Amino acid sequence: MSEKIINAFNKNAPKKPTPPAINDPEAKRACNELNELLRRSDIESNASPSDEGRILTVFVHGYGSSKWLWIDPYFGTFGWLRDYRTNPSPRDYGWHQKPVPAHLLMPYRISFSPLIFPEGVFNYLMRKGHEVLAYSQIDPFGDIDTSAKELSNLLKAIRKIYGKKRIILVGHSRGGICIRKYLEGTKETSVEKVITLSSPHLGTNLTNFKVIKQPAIKILNQTRTIRNIWDVSGQREVKDLCWEQMKPKSPYLLNLKDQEKWPEIEYVAVAGESSIFTHVYAWRFRRESGKDLTKMFSLLKEKIANNSPNETVEDSSAKYHWIAYPQTILTVFKKIFLPEVRKGDGLVAVRSALLKKADREYTFPNNHEEIATSDQTNSLLLNEIKRTSKE
Repeated sequence: MSEKIINAFNKNAPKKPTPPAINDPEAKRACNELNELLRRSDIESNASPSDEGRILTVFVHGYGSSKWLWIDPYFGTFGWLRDYRTNPSPRDYGWHQKPVPAHLLMPYRISFSPLIFPEGVFNYLMRKGHEVLAYSQIDPFGDIDTSAKELSNLLKAIRKIYGKKRIILVGHSRGGICIRKYLEGTKETSVEKVITLSSPHLGTNLTNFKVIKQPAIKILNQTRTIRNIWDVSGQREVKDLCWEQMKPKSPYLLNLKDQEKWPEIEYVAVAGESSIFTHVYAWRFRRESGKDLTKMFSLLKEKIANNSPNETVEDSSAKYHWIAYPQTILTVFKKIFLPEVRKGDGLVAVRSALLKKADREYTFPNNHEEIATSDQTNSLLLNEIKRTSKE
């Protein structure tokens, strides 16, 4: 995974997502025509109409997400992609004349696992020479039937603009259910393969918190900071959360007939089995003895404010060497009785994500967000595209 790791509080974190670099004039023109045909502006694709018969991978994002999940994962995952597997190194604040107070048990600062900025799978597959397409659902919190109809209209428009493409649909979380609902309702399709990533085929217990439904809708729409996370374009609105459709073993999910209707379509199901999203650290210094504790603590804060970690201050002949060590005080998530956490990706249990009668099933050591961006998933998608091209 090509990645850059920075501290969670780094002010240099990107403020806006980066659109894909599509340089082919024909591909740009076709994508513009597709957007105009559907009266949209969010669709991104490098596909070319002159390459009729090629495989086109269409990405369908999950609940409350957007196309940036596939293109610029930092924005598409709400900042939840973090390097929780490696603890940060101790921070060296140099040599000083006075020690850290012995009774200083409170943390000086709190931090999360550092952010990770992986290459989106959209750009990864494009770089490998494959055609891809991603879009943002108009109502990513709403009725799955509505999103399935939206997908149906998109695929019909793709046929008009690009001709007979061989379609692979990749759905993350709720996106996989939208794909299945589309296939159940359509009379004809160019889809040859469906790949679901952590989709709740048997539902998820995290839909049971009905008491927060209406307050959540208000917060998502009216709180600017929250809205900027899920609605980068500023053009979408939450009308309903429609959690009932994804309740555990809901009739809506159990009665889907897409696999029976389209036995010729290959299904690949991928589950995640890491429920950890981030660690929360308290930074503590070595406890030493000393006098005038208040004055020493003020000096320590002043030194930290004026000197970056690993910078030696004063001379090394000073008596005390101040080093801050990270201590995990909270893990999100770790030990919760829900199956989504005990054996799942934190939001969807493994048994729910592994689709019955799938042609192939995989379980990766990823949480619910990183499964859409991990090395394992990138390799799997690349291999599945190659596999389909040989058939």
